[in-house]
Amino acid sequence: MSRRATTLSTALLLALAACGVPEEGRFVTLAPGEVPEALLVTTTTTSTTTTIPAPTEVTTTTVAEVLFDNVELYFVSANRVVRSERRIISPATPTQVLDTLLTGLDAQPESAGLRSALPRGLTATIEVRRGVARIASTAPFLSELEPLDQRLAIAQLVLTLTRRPGIGQVIFSVDGEDISIPRGGGDLTAPGVAVTYDDYLAVLSTRD
Repeated sequence: MSRRATTLSTALLLALAACGVPEEGRFVTLAPGEVPEALLVTTTTTSTTTTIPAPTEVTTTTVAEVLFDNVELYFVSANRVVRSERRIISPATPTQVLDTLLTGLDAQPESAGLRSALPRGLTATIEVRRGVARIASTAPFLSELEPLDQRLAIAQLVLTLTRRPGIGQVIFSVDGEDISIPRGGGDLTAPGVAVTYDDYLAVLSTRD
């Protein structure tokens, strides 16, 4: 090889080295300032965990409202029948009203000075048809009472029941047989004759 060719080859190799072309099979370490910025970005992966709360069981309590009816009951004061009021669970049926009257007075202050002429322990049933209430008993409750208390006891029943809607008359029976009863003035009805509210005005007190 001529001296000129050698000189050209040497110059070519120096030029290639200056262009940074690496030799085959070798890694070239670049200075920090020579590394592209895009390659220096660090990628961070974030994992987020979402917790879904379990359903909360809701307990609902329903309180039933209890309704009452104000019912007129009649008791005795100074040998006269007077009106009293009692609260009975609605709807106040004729049977409920009758049973409450037969139970007697309670311990409320408004009951002071009152009494019942009805025999203690008396039991009776009631049936209402076409405005007529039939009160049936299995014992002759009138025979054990004095004549005045007989009128007062019947007045308590008749006045109380005829103040209820749908009842205008009352008939009494004992052991399945219709009986005679005294009206407020003391006269007796024929067996099975119905009586009304007005039949006992003679023993009704005007006291409120």
